[in-house]
Amino acid sequence: MIEQHSENHGDSSSIERLLTASRVACILGVSPKTVHKLVRERKMSCVQVTARERRFTHEQVQEYIRSQSTEVRVDKKVPRAVQSPPKKGGAKSAGDVGTDLVKEIRSLCR
Repeated sequence: MIEQHSENHGDSSSIERLLTASRVACILGVSPKTVHKLVRERKMSCVQVTARERRFTHEQVQEYIRSQSTEVRVDKKVPRAVQSPPKKGGAKSAGDVGTDLVKEIRSLCR
């Protein structure tokens, strides 16, 4: 979980410390650019301090993590392998690759 920081003021009330994009990036294991991208894509909310500065509350980060979390289905079937069409020229074993072409070229040169 995210470590909560607070500052005590003279009236003994505590105020939450805002996180920078770099700190949020560190928590999420992504780059600060990715954090800003998530905000632009409206996938993550922030506190817009100035036109160029964003800060994040612990709750905003936790909400993003919750929104991206999924339950792993244990009863999910194993995906089937992708079936590709056969290669042109028919099926050939690894040792035969190019052998027919060499024979054809030699027969033309005679």
